[in-house]
Amino acid sequence: MKTEYDIIIIGGGAMGLATAAELANSNKTVLVLEQFGFFNDKGSSAGLSRQFRVQYAQEYMSELALESIPYWEKLQKTTDEQLIDKVGSLWFGDPSISSQEGGIQAAMDVMDKLHIPYTPLNAAQIQEQFPFKDIPEDYNGFFQNDGGIIDLKATLKALFNIANNAGNIDLLEFTPVTNIQSLNTGIINVETAEHLYTTEKLVITPGAFVNDILKHFGLSVNVDIWEMSSAYYKKTKDIKLPTWFVFQKPQNTNLFYGFPEENWANPGYIRVAPDIPDRILKDPSDRTGIPSEESLALNSAWVRDHMIGLDDNPEFTSTCLITLNNNNKELMLDTLPNWVHNHKNIIVYTGGWAAKFIPLLGKILSDLAVKGKTKFDISHFKIQWPVVRGEISNRFVTKEAKRQQLDVAIVGAGASGLYSGYRLLNGTNKKGEKLDLDVAIFEMSDRIGGRLESVKLPGMNVVGELGGMRYMTEQKIVTALIEDVFSTQYGLNPIDFPMGDANHHLYYLRKQRFFANRFSQSQITGEKFKTRYFVEERFEGKSSDDIFTEIIGEVLEADGYSLKQIQENPNPREEWNRVKQELVYQFDGPYKGIKVYKIGFWNLLKDRSSQECYEFLAQAGGYYSNTINWNAAEAFPYMVGDFASDSVKYKTIEGGYDQILTCLGDDFIQQGGTIYTRNKLKTFRRNKDKLSEYKYILTFYNLKKEEYYEVEAKDIILGMPKRSLELLDQDNFFFNPEKNHKLHNNLNSVIPEPSVKILLGFEEPWWEAGLGAMAGESITDLPMRQCYYFGVDPVNSHSLFLASYNDMRTVTFWQALEAGEKFQTRETKLVRAKNRNYANYEHASKMMVGEVMNQVRELHGPNVEVPPPYTSAYKDWTKDPYGGGYHAWKNEYKVWDVMPYIRQPFEEERIFIAGEAYSDQQGWVEGAFCVTEHIMREKYDLECPDWLDKDYYLGW
Repeated sequence: MKTEYDIIIIGGGAMGLATAAELANSNKTVLVLEQFGFFNDKGSSAGLSRQFRVQYAQEYMSELALESIPYWEKLQKTTDEQLIDKVGSLWFGDPSISSQEGGIQAAMDVMDKLHIPYTPLNAAQIQEQFPFKDIPEDYNGFFQNDGGIIDLKATLKALFNIANNAGNIDLLEFTPVTNIQSLNTGIINVETAEHLYTTEKLVITPGAFVNDILKHFGLSVNVDIWEMSSAYYKKTKDIKLPTWFVFQKPQNTNLFYGFPEENWANPGYIRVAPDIPDRILKDPSDRTGIPSEESLALNSAWVRDHMIGLDDNPEFTSTCLITLNNNNKELMLDTLPNWVHNHKNIIVYTGGWAAKFIPLLGKILSDLAVKGKTKFDISHFKIQWPVVRGEISNRFVTKEAKRQQLDVAIVGAGASGLYSGYRLLNGTNKKGEKLDLDVAIFEMSDRIGGRLESVKLPGMNVVGELGGMRYMTEQKIVTALIEDVFSTQYGLNPIDFPMGDANHHLYYLRKQRFFANRFSQSQITGEKFKTRYFVEERFEGKSSDDIFTEIIGEVLEADGYSLKQIQENPNPREEWNRVKQELVYQFDGPYKGIKVYKIGFWNLLKDRSSQECYEFLAQAGGYYSNTINWNAAEAFPYMVGDFASDSVKYKTIEGGYDQILTCLGDDFIQQGGTIYTRNKLKTFRRNKDKLSEYKYILTFYNLKKEEYYEVEAKDIILGMPKRSLELLDQDNFFFNPEKNHKLHNNLNSVIPEPSVKILLGFEEPWWEAGLGAMAGESITDLPMRQCYYFGVDPVNSHSLFLASYNDMRTVTFWQALEAGEKFQTRETKLVRAKNRNYANYEHASKMMVGEVMNQVRELHGPNVEVPPPYTSAYKDWTKDPYGGGYHAWKNEYKVWDVMPYIRQPFEEERIFIAGEAYSDQQGWVEGAFCVTEHIMREKYDLECPDWLDKDYYLGW
């Protein structure tokens, strides 16, 4: 069977067949794949007739309609059946209305400009010339002679016959596409259930099912799918009608259109239909196929009240799907975005009322496929693609990996697991050779990304971060992957993380509300700005950052070190790691003479200030996790580096920070790796077959089938945080607490830190008017702790607000509000009331939203008007399997010993542990990457990748 083609067309409806018919006389081999049967009624090709017209409110659309006429005439010559019955087109109604069809006056203006003849009509003239009655006196309209009715069935048949009779075209029906891979070799693989087809050019024309195909590229288009009703009404008189459309208020119940009687479409009956959606869908599979009784009742009432010669009983009722673009484009026609391999050779068409352009669009699509260009102006129809690759979950495997034998089984599809897979399949050894390993990643959830999770709330294109939000430019692995590797490979666009202006940020502490710039102002003016904390005189008027820096500097100086010299060192992280091992606390009191890594940070802060000052640091710093009693030596560089905002450059990725992990996962799959989601590791054991090279047998539980199965592997990489490791079988040979005390002691060297986020969506960025804030954070001692003023949608005013970013002691406050009714997404100008459920993230409860809004209003005070939100999202990272949003080292532990030990606890076992938890950059993706990079070099002999500075310090 033939499997190689020059061009493959996915979708055998009107546009797919029109493209194939245009290619019938070419020297290209063509395959058309249709998931249903040809001439099906599953999508926009349902029904027997469509309107043809040349009048539009947009000049370029009228020009396109005029340009389609010669192509209709050419197609007409191939069949004896009449394709368009030129009966004229009548538009009338309220002249102030402008609907998705256009507007009466705007259309007349365009026709005047293009010299298209038409006849203006008032209400009396309309009723005199056409069988309508009781039309409001102020209605007017026009009649245009070139309009007509398209026999859709005959059109599809003519196109099909041309393609079917061509020797270079194969037509396959009932052949859904299961996967597409566009390779960097220039080849595009198109898979079906039975075959793998290859091509260099791909045309995608599946109508309403477009996102089912685009998902294979990690893409989707922003469309609504209208399921619409239609009916035929029996003639009671011999009446003559053109095609017609009536514009009326209110538009959601009062727009109608109709056709004349035709011999191919229920002779003796006339079709009338409401231009009103019965249902607005996101997935065409949700189509009911059942006409709306409400829509048909409105339709019949119009027939009864305003039409002559028709019985008002609807018969031959049906529905069809219309795909409409949410960005006000009449049609969508484009190549894929430039970060997709072979993007110029992959053409997509979808959307709109396009039957009148069928043969012309076939010409345009075929030209783009063969020549890469077209003479027709399609600039208005370009698709607004997302900036970078997005969802790739359709390429995950959810079934069991039964009887698999792997070189490396990676458990966990977070940062360390995905980076492990990426490096194992891309890296080279000292000979410059790839390792040629069979690697798979297993993930218990249905998503990848671990504690990075970027989401879009309904009605806005601004991305919210439920997990990690940003990176620092001094973190060289993350920075290089985003800004060098994936910016080229996937088009990742690094952008500055907006920190905003302290002049427009608030503190609200102990019911004292003030702007965040008060601390810096006091340093300039010499005043001692008084907060409601009774801090020592030397700390009065100073910010929490200033006090942290002062205390840390004093401790260093007392033992002969200089904070300035450490920070100005060419490699400050390496210098800090040297100092942390030796630094001794030299102040009188209970801790004198003790190495700082043995002291808790809370203990040290209180000793150098007071408990009252400590409370100020904990609350004004925004994060309770920064001031828990963790390893003081580890806290030092964290507090004067990571959180000294004036000296740190924060960045993120346009479109969402989790895309760095999506790109790792996508590349891993493209390199031949497999990601198994919804497959949970229960335990692992040594293989009893001592001769087998597969040393370990892992037992997984498939959550989809609820079955256990086993996988053999030579190596195991556990890319998992502390709590996830604890959820594994603790009695197996590796974790057994009675035998492996050292492992358990070292696993307990870190503290999981609870963290919760609540995102809200607003119709307007109220913080701009109320505070003058464009970005950044405000901080309070209320349980909400921090809020971030995120972005405003560039297309509309819908705005994203991180209403609460809290941790440690405030987390239980919000956990108590999780239960109960969820906050319902409210209808706005861009969010329809029917589309309230967004399953890819958790909504906050109604009670939680009410509580956080009370706190937001209290923080901002009576002078800032805070409107109600329209949508929400919520994430509690404390829940299993995460155990916390990030981790901190306990005091007393020698981190420089624990880190290399945890990476491979037993030299005789090829079992490795990787992740942020046991790194010296806890809370950062970079920490996970550095630990993993150590494993790649030490345990797999991989060379430093060419995109990374060979001298970059990976830590202990």
